[in-house]
Amino acid sequence: MLLVAAAAAVTLVACNPEGKKKDTSGGVDVAKDNLVAYFPLNSAEDCVTLGEGVTYDALGGFGKFGVGARGGCYESTGDINTQAYLKLNVPASFVRKLSSFTLSAWIFPNDYRGGIFTVGSGDAVVDANWGAFDLFLDGGNDDNGATLKGYFYNDNTAADWHGFYPWVNGITKLAWQFVTMTYDENTSKLMLYVNGAKVYEQDVLLGDGKAGAGKVTLLNATCCYIGAFAQRMTGASAEEWLSFFSGKIDEIRLFNVGLSETEVAQLYRAEVAVTDGLDK
Repeated sequence: MLLVAAAAAVTLVACNPEGKKKDTSGGVDVAKDNLVAYFPLNSAEDCVTLGEGVTYDALGGFGKFGVGARGGCYESTGDINTQAYLKLNVPASFVRKLSSFTLSAWIFPNDYRGGIFTVGSGDAVVDANWGAFDLFLDGGNDDNGATLKGYFYNDNTAADWHGFYPWVNGITKLAWQFVTMTYDENTSKLMLYVNGAKVYEQDVLLGDGKAGAGKVTLLNATCCYIGAFAQRMTGASAEEWLSFFSGKIDEIRLFNVGLSETEVAQLYRAEVAVTDGLDK
């Protein structure tokens, strides 16, 4: 997240031989100036399109590149107990400067559990299980669907609030769904969306709930995993519930602002418009 300012993200755009700026947003213009990382996950060579200092590292276990919602995607055909992952190298500041954020992705779960996108802090003492920043599925059943959870850890030592996660039931198996998590430092509100519709809203408060968290400071990063929990992969925690994602993950985007409800709906519509692996 290279959490540099949006303007810096623009300067990172490479030029093609004709002198035109290369499209690093996948043709989606919503909040384009605030997009700091975009992972199309098409292949090892076309895994990271935007993200200062972020590079492909390796696929592991049952992890592979498959056919996604658009082009390629990360895929695991194993179950939630079978190791599978895509590892990215990230700089320490990857999420450190995200005082507000939006994270979005297409997911196609085969099961009800598993890490979708996780950034490890490398600090087993401070946050052994959760790490710095996460989006994952944690349980559920055929009646209420999978439980979508997010997590982020506020490392602001002046605050008495640290870890926080939202959750909502209803993620279904064997179907593409566009999931989004937002946090806005100006309102201290955290939101979860599924297919562009808000399904969760909560004020993120300090202490006894008397003050908004406002501008947060996330932990330094040491690694990023797609399809697995960073803390399990790094050995910071070996908890069995830190399971592997079975299914497909595609088109991950990270913004340095908390998109509004209207903007998230626009983002979903824009994503659907450019996908080629979905029923429209």
